Amino acid sequence: MKKIDIIDEIIDILNEDNSSMIARPAGKDDISLCQKMLTDIGLEPLPQGYIDFLKKNNGLAWNGIIFYSTDQVSCIDDPNGFKIMDLVTTNDEFNDRFELDEKVLLGIADDDYYTYNIETRKYEVLEFSSRELMEEFDSFADLFRFTVGGRLGLFDGNGGKDE
Repeated sequence: MKKIDIIDEIIDILNEDNSSMIARPAGKDDISLCQKMLTDIGLEPLPQGYIDFLKKNNGLAWNGIIFYSTDQVSCIDDPNGFKIMDLVTTNDEFNDRFELDEKVLLGIADDDYYTYNIETRKYEVLEFSSRELMEEFDSFADLFRFTVGGRLGLFDGNGGKDE
């Protein structure tokens, strides 16, 4: 099974859950503008694996897990309610606060940050308060499988990696 198929299968399950917020696909212009804005504020551009995710789902929020979008996304049914924050704002604040310039913040959950490490070219799960490395993955699909698929109970805790 291809890595992107794992994400598609999980998204199909989440589409059946009324509590999930799955944004429209990001267009080429959305991604280009986001990349330019990240570079303009001195941050690294997004890794290709995350770009592939954004092309299908421009952000996601479900059960305490959030993956950021190219621009701020609000729920159509409740525009004054929950919003998925954009990557540029969250990364600017994250890097100003923690001085982790070698990381691109992709998402967050209850006690974790989800990042891409520019130096190692790995996707990471960092512990929220210490920002210590908890898990690392070669692909965004593996990180997504571990986080979202794990919370769905679809996988057996092997770190999201194929056996």
